[in-house]
Amino acid sequence: MSKAIKFGIAAIVVLLVFCQLILPFIVQSSIAHSIEDATKAENVNVKVSSVAGFMLLAGHMDTIHIDADNAMVGDVRVDKLTLDGENVNGDLTKLNARDGSAIRSADRLEMTGIISQESLQNLLQDKLDQVENVTATMDKEKLSATGTVKLLGRTADLTLAGIVFEEKGAVYFHMTNLDIRNAVFGKAVIGNFFGDILLFDLHKMPVRVEVDDVEMQEGRVIIKASRHINDK
Repeated sequence: MSKAIKFGIAAIVVLLVFCQLILPFIVQSSIAHSIEDATKAENVNVKVSSVAGFMLLAGHMDTIHIDADNAMVGDVRVDKLTLDGENVNGDLTKLNARDGSAIRSADRLEMTGIISQESLQNLLQDKLDQVENVTATMDKEKLSATGTVKLLGRTADLTLAGIVFEEKGAVYFHMTNLDIRNAVFGKAVIGNFFGDILLFDLHKMPVRVEVDDVEMQEGRVIIKASRHINDK
């Protein structure tokens, strides 16, 4: 066997080892860093696989699994975010785009986000700038919150309740009840300055999916979404 043939075989072996063993780790690390930069997430774990490893260079993944903690999605911090996909084509290293282009196609793509009552409490505190000392609790029926608000120089105690719901691809907190005590004019003063609070809009995300379910539980809300067969 000539030296040229031996060199060629050795080169092919090295290339195969690189594509099947090393390249997936490079791609996983690149995706993880992109997620961390885009969402400020912690503990990001990425696992990709491809029977033909070189296809990863073209953005094709036979399977992908992502776990991330404390990721900012829209205006809310998602305590646990997971993504699972099969036969995925795209570029998950470019998550700053908000046009759904990070994934071009997928046979299956499912996302689950778990948002704690503490994260929703922080969101309310940030969005309701006239309210202080917000404390929230959640059960299967509603999220309840208490706080204080100043009206005409007086401090009033505020209690509100609401639900998390989805509409046209966006997820909101919708107030269903408001009670104010120790206020001069009561509900007539601020009864409707709380509009629906946007958590996130999936139509403005780098990965395009549709909400399938929003389930409120004790202390948290679970949001499930997937890429539908007719999604572009």
